[in-house]
Amino acid sequence: MELNNTIATPLYKQLEEKLRQEIETGERPSGSRLPTENELSETYHVSRVTVRKALAGLSELGYLDRKSGKGTFVAEKKLQRSITDVISFTEMCNMMDATAGAKTLKIALEDPTEREITEMSLKEGEKILVIERIRYMDDEPVILELNKFPESFSFLFGENLNNTSLFEILKKHNIILDHSRKTLDIVFASTQEAKILGISKGYPLLRISSKIHDTDNTITNLCLQLCIGDKFKFIV
Repeated sequence: MELNNTIATPLYKQLEEKLRQEIETGERPSGSRLPTENELSETYHVSRVTVRKALAGLSELGYLDRKSGKGTFVAEKKLQRSITDVISFTEMCNMMDATAGAKTLKIALEDPTEREITEMSLKEGEKILVIERIRYMDDEPVILELNKFPESFSFLFGENLNNTSLFEILKKHNIILDHSRKTLDIVFASTQEAKILGISKGYPLLRISSKIHDTDNTITNLCLQLCIGDKFKFIV
């Protein structure tokens, strides 16, 4: 789209829309540096004030990162995630036109802790099914996820959990995850966690602990997620 000063739409809005389209189509990829305000002004034959307003609008919408002394860069794609809703990671990626992935690190039956026995109302002697996976967005690791289920969920041993939605697998078995209670805090990546997620040791992570219920209000599983916080935009 070319800028047109004969129509009602302000020039800064036209420039904002043009740059937004270029970002969304990949013409200006994540992490790429935008031309300077002077360069954009000369390219589009508009004032620096017009350029500045367009860039400010895109920054507010999360499309740009403006770094003092370095310039303006296309922001990394962030997943928008609601804290209150139960939505699968795959669904979040689909909403952002991103590709979800998963790699299973561990699936095993283990002895539960006293807290897990209480929270999941386990029977005496019942074990828990532990599933640890890395979740990817566009082939980039963004979450280390640990799910714990009652032993009755052992049918998951027979499922391929790589690059699949656990929600969808459970749905096949007529188990619908309906709501959850979450607690959030900030932790710092251990050596092992950093290696798995491809970040430095001590990198800040958002830890989300969830008790997930089905439509019968039964706790189906406990979920612990370690999220690289700057890859997400959380909605309350």
